[in-house]
Amino acid sequence: MSRVLITGIAGFAGSYLAEELVDGGFDVYGTRIRGESTANLSRVKSRITVCTLEIRSRQSCERLMHDIRPQVVFHLAAFSDVGASFIDPALVMQINFGGTLNLLEAVRESKAAAKALQVFINVGSSDMYGRVKPAELPLNENQPLRPVSPYGISKAAADFLCATYHQAYGLPIIRVRAFNHAGPRQRPGFVIPDMAGRIARLERKGGQRVLKTGNLSARRDFTDVRDVAQAYRVIAQRGKPGEIYHIGSGKAVSIQTIVDMLVGMAHRPIVITPGAGSARPIDVPVLQADITKLKKLGWQPRIVLQKTLSDTLEYYRSRI
Repeated sequence: MSRVLITGIAGFAGSYLAEELVDGGFDVYGTRIRGESTANLSRVKSRITVCTLEIRSRQSCERLMHDIRPQVVFHLAAFSDVGASFIDPALVMQINFGGTLNLLEAVRESKAAAKALQVFINVGSSDMYGRVKPAELPLNENQPLRPVSPYGISKAAADFLCATYHQAYGLPIIRVRAFNHAGPRQRPGFVIPDMAGRIARLERKGGQRVLKTGNLSARRDFTDVRDVAQAYRVIAQRGKPGEIYHIGSGKAVSIQTIVDMLVGMAHRPIVITPGAGSARPIDVPVLQADITKLKKLGWQPRIVLQKTLSDTLEYYRSRI
């Protein structure tokens, strides 16, 4: 497993996975969309090969897989903004479901690519589970999928597609369902970078500093992105094709707790006040992972939530 391909390598999780694999001695290739910045890859840019991919194009995917012939594929490229997925659900399906289909067909149609491939890691999301009952927590890998967002639906469809391609064609696919992850480099549009960025800006402001928030009652399972990157590698090396693995911390934390912790780290006093509610037509109250299967592969989270939040806040302070 020396030659690996990471789709979405220039993104948040993709860049940390690139660092994890380069440090481990792997030969790393990756894809980005046209015009996408490679700033996240600054530490490893000289040691990896990055190419542009239009994942909605079957021909582009076929050329990619035939030319690189990776032994391992980490499929991270996706439209990942849950709230924004309600605005253009067709685009979300084209990228998340259609893009996955194009990659799988590219492997199946190329004898050279199929022969080289040892593991295909398809990265799904906890959002595929939708609204869950308290009695179902923590969620194990057998939990029914009941997505309530276009993003969750697109990821569930891709997940089912991967199961079919493993069963029907014998492709060595492992399905991963990653719960919320956070850390430095995460772009705005997610709760932790949004709050960290706003707090960093408020610290520079005079007078009363007010942080307006929406509904903070939702609870999520947060893992540091650096731990997530290590989990991807462990699953590729020790996981079993056909299986599903959760990546998470195993704990559900309220958004209120996240905000309180970040405000507690602020260099200036900040007042939290209620603001606008959630912009999503449907939201999910709680998600929490059962990570027993992943722990059996020898992985467990190392980085505590406080460090994740502190590092993210420092990242945004350095950019203001």
